[in-house]
Amino acid sequence: MDKVKIIGIIENILFTAGEAVAIKDLAMALDMDKYVLQQLLEEEMKAREQTAGLMIRRFEDSVQLCTRPEYADLIVEMLGEKNEAELSRATMETLSIIAYRQPVTKDEVEKIRGVNSSYTINALLEKDLIYVAGRKDALGRPKLYATTQAFLRYFDVASIEELPALPGEGEELPLFGEQDTWSEEEQA
Repeated sequence: MDKVKIIGIIENILFTAGEAVAIKDLAMALDMDKYVLQQLLEEEMKAREQTAGLMIRRFEDSVQLCTRPEYADLIVEMLGEKNEAELSRATMETLSIIAYRQPVTKDEVEKIRGVNSSYTINALLEKDLIYVAGRKDALGRPKLYATTQAFLRYFDVASIEELPALPGEGEELPLFGEQDTWSEEEQA
């Protein structure tokens, strides 16, 4: 099968799926080697960077058909706002801790934040930005939380490694409860 036909098939699969599809699943459907398909996809993504109306974006080991960011205003004007509510400061704080410390327990998040995080963790689970990645081998076997592919799409990164480095990387993060600069409202 030639490159043009393979890309056409992939476009149709991604358009119909409406969400990210695992590269290994595409390779299996096309009866291709996964690594050969990855190379082909990388070439296609690079070719589409400047000119194509639709982009193919990679999120970990999956790809998705996406609109170009520069057309966002026109799309919103024509079709209305996306139904993604902005994340609150507390939710962003909790999500940041999970992203940088994953997998992490609710108790570990709460020790860093200095406040109960049940509500924000449940909100992040409902928004599919985090998931239960397993259980910690500790007393009570608490749940471990990690970020999802929806998290990567929301923040437009291909993998966790693309997140910006934290200041003082390698040092322990300060516990917010130890600082007097945070008001109760900011901690909620």
